[in-house]
Amino acid sequence: MAKILMVDDDGEFLEASKMVLENKGYKVVITQDPQQAFDLVKKENPDLILLDVMMVQADDGIALAQRLRKDGIDKPIVMLSAVGKVTGFEYGKCSSVLPCNDFIEKPISPKDLIKKVQEYI
Repeated sequence: MAKILMVDDDGEFLEASKMVLENKGYKVVITQDPQQAFDLVKKENPDLILLDVMMVQADDGIALAQRLRKDGIDKPIVMLSAVGKVTGFEYGKCSSVLPCNDFIEKPISPKDLIKKVQEYI
């Protein structure tokens, strides 16, 4: 069974997404805390990390992704963000500054979330 770590400060989004993904047979670990997420990556060894860009600090997700890559974690990271819907800002492509594999714009439908997860697992 594939394991997914979801990191987001929106508890309702986490719980809803967890339910959708678990119904498809994935094991889902959730947290709202970037430091706990770093520890969970080491402990749980997820197959995929879904990571919110902005949490308590505007760059929490980006900083965590950079820290994971610097620590040698090469699991796929898909960044989540609602910033584009609110501001029109687009992050562009993943790079060494944004060390991820892809972006998901929130809100995302359950069908699209499952499709995106299936791309990386």
